[in-house]
Amino acid sequence: MKKMSSLWIVIFCFVVLIFGCGAGKAVKQTQALMEIQKPVVIEKTGQDKRPEWVSEKPYSEDDKGYHFTGGIMGGADYALTIRLAKAEATKNLLESIQIKARGEFSSVIHGQNQNNSDLGRYVTDAVAWTVDNLRIGGIRQRQIYYEQIFDPASQAIKYNSWVQLEIARADYQKAKIDAAEKMLNKAIREKDEEAKQKAL
Repeated sequence: MKKMSSLWIVIFCFVVLIFGCGAGKAVKQTQALMEIQKPVVIEKTGQDKRPEWVSEKPYSEDDKGYHFTGGIMGGADYALTIRLAKAEATKNLLESIQIKARGEFSSVIHGQNQNNSDLGRYVTDAVAWTVDNLRIGGIRQRQIYYEQIFDPASQAIKYNSWVQLEIARADYQKAKIDAAEKMLNKAIREKDEEAKQKAL
């Protein structure tokens, strides 16, 4: 019985010794293989490393205005990747402005003792007009960063790019004022029409 248990201990130690030593070598081989498969940056815009704004939230604001970032990784064509990154930044801009304007106009219009159906209609119109005013003027491209990389896995050149857009606070305020004026004019026209219908 003791011989049997000591035999099991010897077998166990032998297995641990064989697999334990081999495991370290396998881990090192796996790490080396992963390092070989890692994409290599061939060319990039100006800086030694990616700028901080690339990894920040898609929306931020400061004293100067509002900033919106979009990025695309693994694009096959430089120009197309830049356009896609700009489209992503524009999408982030429009979504953020819609949320911001909706909140601002909702709180203002809600205090005007409007019923809920009027409230929703006016807010939707005001947000749309604000966004349209910003599309016409006010959106500026602030920064671009790109990388040209070689991807060993696919044996291809690929592009990563990020674009940051901005809107000055003054431009946003002007867009809101223009939208509020349109909304006021629309409300006056509708009330005039309602009064005419009641008079008949």
